Amino acid sequence: MRHIIAIFIKELTDSIRDRRTLFTAVLMPIVLMPVVMIGSFKIQEAQVKSLEQKSAKIGIHSMESVPTLVNFLRSQEKIEIIDVAADVYGDRIEDGTINIYLDVPSTFEENLKSEIPSEIGIVQKSSNVDSSSAVAKVTVALQAFNAKVSVERLDERDVSAAVITVIVPKPVDISTPEERGGFFIGLLLPMFIVIFAIVGGMYIAIDVSAGEKERKTLEALLLTPASRFEIVAGKFLAVAATASTSIILSLFSLYAAFKFFPPNFGGESFVINLAPQAIGVMLIIGVILAIMFSGLLLSVAIFAKSYKEAQNYITPFYLLAVLPVAIFAQLPGFKPTDLYFIIPGVNAVFVIKEVILGTYDMTHIVITIISLLVYAGISMYVAGRIYSKESILFRS
Repeated sequence: MRHIIAIFIKELTDSIRDRRTLFTAVLMPIVLMPVVMIGSFKIQEAQVKSLEQKSAKIGIHSMESVPTLVNFLRSQEKIEIIDVAADVYGDRIEDGTINIYLDVPSTFEENLKSEIPSEIGIVQKSSNVDSSSAVAKVTVALQAFNAKVSVERLDERDVSAAVITVIVPKPVDISTPEERGGFFIGLLLPMFIVIFAIVGGMYIAIDVSAGEKERKTLEALLLTPASRFEIVAGKFLAVAATASTSIILSLFSLYAAFKFFPPNFGGESFVINLAPQAIGVMLIIGVILAIMFSGLLLSVAIFAKSYKEAQNYITPFYLLAVLPVAIFAQLPGFKPTDLYFIIPGVNAVFVIKEVILGTYDMTHIVITIISLLVYAGISMYVAGRIYSKESILFRS
């Protein structure tokens, strides 16, 4: 045990002196996590407000031929009418002169007087945000025009407009502001925890394995009285401690950021409130994840002969670990079965999303923790076996 602690302190001290480790394990979690999370929310909020404030620029050919519709649209807020020739509306949408084009038939006014419906084409470019946003505004305006004309026609016949109103939809959202806020934060936070569980220990894992081989100090370490198991255990503890510190710092910095600088999603509609028990569950899972990935990182990095080569080996491993997490973190409305909670990394995403939303399913939490502990034990065993092979440690 004495040898394990000595190697652990040595590797940890060396890592603290390394600026790359300090940056990835300390500075990034404290600064990057809150900046990205809160910054992304602020950007979304600004974009929504910007789209709401923008006027929808509508192109219509020969506006004088459809005065009733044009006058009505001009009376609506955030709608601007522009006369555009029918043969160039595509170019005008492309260059931003208009957002959408209304293909109004030349017989519109006659149809209106004769009470004949007119089909109006709404030409948009769905890949353009301004264009798709304008469609929503114009659709609402055209529905209002329909309602206005319908009421006028019924009045002419001395019929109440209520006779054509069968249903008045009234949406009721039963989700709480905390649940809506948790939904938004749940899209990014689980993925960041998995990323920091890997990145937080990545550089020290490379340094204590491939870096030590490159510096020719591994041989001297193997000649010490410490056994191979003690050497691996000491290095493993150093990597796991650094990665766990990264997780702890990221969660507490994020908690403090939301506590003192809460994002505003327009009044009381969204509330970000990370409960202490949610932070506790995320800490436990994040630390076990860090331990699991520490063993895997050591196992991968020891195959390399140099620091640069180890980075090349770890990059595919990093992508293989993060990509499934990124995919499952963004799946809307996905309901995982119990089997998904034994998939390493993915199970952490699902549990973290649940606790953020205030759901504490003990079955899911227990399955996730036990499975991650098993995987962590396997990763430690694999690392120990690899370090016992001379052909790997001293391959040329």
